[in-house]
Amino acid sequence: LARRLARIGRVGEAIAMAEACVADTPDDGTCLSALRDSYAAAARWNDALRIAAREAQLGAPAPLAVRVTLALGAEDRDALAALAPDGPHPSPLPQAGEGTGSAPLSPSSAPADEDPTLLAALAAYAAGHPTDADLVRLGRLAPGAAARDFLVRGPMPPPPAGELAGLLTWSYDLCTNTPSLVGLAAGAGHAAEALDRPLLVAVMGEFNAGKSSFVNALCGANVAPTGVTPTTATVNVLRYGAEAAARVVGHDGGTRPLPAADVARFLTGLRAEEARAIRMVEIFLPVEALRRVEIVDTPGLNSILPEHERVTRDFLQEADAIVWVFAIGQAAKATEKAALRHAHGAGKRVVGVLNKVDRAEPAEIAAVTEHVTASLGDLVDIIIPFSATRATAALAANKTDPAFAALTTALDERFFKQARALKRATAISALRRLLASARAAAEGGLPPGYDAAGARAGLARLEQAVRGALDGERIALRARMDETYRRAALEVREFVRPRSWLFGEHRASAADEAFLAELLEDSVEGALARTRATLLAALADAAPAAASQQPIVARIDQAVARAIDQFLAYARGVIDGGAVPDFFRHQLPRLRLEVGAIRDALVRRAPDPEQALFTPLRRELDALFDGLADALADADTDAQTRAALHAARLARPLDALAQALDALDHSPG
Repeated sequence: LARRLARIGRVGEAIAMAEACVADTPDDGTCLSALRDSYAAAARWNDALRIAAREAQLGAPAPLAVRVTLALGAEDRDALAALAPDGPHPSPLPQAGEGTGSAPLSPSSAPADEDPTLLAALAAYAAGHPTDADLVRLGRLAPGAAARDFLVRGPMPPPPAGELAGLLTWSYDLCTNTPSLVGLAAGAGHAAEALDRPLLVAVMGEFNAGKSSFVNALCGANVAPTGVTPTTATVNVLRYGAEAAARVVGHDGGTRPLPAADVARFLTGLRAEEARAIRMVEIFLPVEALRRVEIVDTPGLNSILPEHERVTRDFLQEADAIVWVFAIGQAAKATEKAALRHAHGAGKRVVGVLNKVDRAEPAEIAAVTEHVTASLGDLVDIIIPFSATRATAALAANKTDPAFAALTTALDERFFKQARALKRATAISALRRLLASARAAAEGGLPPGYDAAGARAGLARLEQAVRGALDGERIALRARMDETYRRAALEVREFVRPRSWLFGEHRASAADEAFLAELLEDSVEGALARTRATLLAALADAAPAAASQQPIVARIDQAVARAIDQFLAYARGVIDGGAVPDFFRHQLPRLRLEVGAIRDALVRRAPDPEQALFTPLRRELDALFDGLADALADADTDAQTRAALHAARLARPLDALAQALDALDHSPG
């Protein structure tokens, strides 16, 4: 009665009644299970878990699926892990506030009749590495959305608020631990590493603008190879190292060391196909200037190799600041403006260097500087006329070059004094790009939508059509078989009448017996063929168009075909094995030769479609439709679990990352 009250929603009365039963007989398994069910109906999951533990202690544990449901409802990871075949286990995914002190359930003993997929899912969960399929299987037993969210909730902590370095590390961990984001992990790790490195300045511009000569002048040493052709130019990253060294980094991420003494010869001796495979060359030098700044020497945006131009544009995003080198004879070209607009849109600060001014007159230098400044506007912070040749010569002579002094002042004011803010902006920009890429990956990995209502409606239409056709055929097949036996009676009268004695028995030959058996079998087979065609036509008319529903249609089709084939075999056995011989030997000799009397005698031993066909077919269809309804319910639950998994692993963490970035944008550096 307590269970009945719980099922109809009168859970308070159910609990009171079951508690009274347990109070009277505390070790009675029936009372305990009724109390457990009543607590579960009231969503008092911890109380239900406690009763389930008591049942297990008494040696009569509740079914494993029931105990899984209780543990999920109570959001108790330890209780759920303890149900694994080898339990008990520690909590695989500890969460603050979870596991409210409920009594642990006894571990499953893995009985042979338990679902092996459930046992495997519990074992993987207890071990701490459940797959998506394991979680989906467990999710079928979750009593609601909150329990499913608890099940899929991972150990990933929320992103740290207001702390950029921590947010970068958190983003790297998220990408590393999320299968669909693993491809972004390298970029996230690079961004985290770059935050603690010196300022990264990309020296950019058109090819042959004198970028490498400018880099050498800036560093006060020959650190950047010059004289490299456009077909073999590579992206070179200059960094401080206690000893001179270098390494070649390929587009595939592979690296190989390169002796420092061989760098220049290696770069100038590259063939085009070799240069095409290189993403960048890292050069480490014991140059004091590189302690303060790391320099990216790029081949130029008009490089012949598209691979290197793509890498150059990548560094435009990754660099903390940009020095744009213009050649005085061809400054502010349209291609340069386009690239500078891209840099400006990325929030990069740009110092413009008008190089090779040693080849022009002072008036021409002033005019070009004014033209470039007016043409580029706010795309460049400042334009500084400069000659790498003069600066290098002055440095060698231990003299001061005014243009070099102006350049270092500009770099100091706009870059080095603001290095922390620039590094911060670059890191936030990298996180923004990571967030956009991760959301694109998340959208691409969305679980396919599942129309549960549509699937249920389609199954209901299918069931209604099949059952309606089945009810119609109960009458139609009976009528066809009645007509079959009426025609058979006519045939019997015709071949028996000429052989009748006036005062004796009716006679028939063995051939007559074989003829009648064949007639009845063929007629029954024809009547069943029409029944099969009618049922399959109804099935085809109501069948859902979705390809995913075709297995359902096939199973119903098979059930109908199997039932009709079995009845046909049964009918043949009845006709051949008893009905026809009995009719000729025992019934016919005493009959009046009237159609009605002959028909009644034949029908008396006829196979009954109601008992031998329709009753078992209806029973099989009942089980089939119940199973299909359960399968649709499981599919609906699986879809909800997959959606919860997607939200827990991607949607919510990425939303949290977006909120943390917004907070960083509004917080002081």
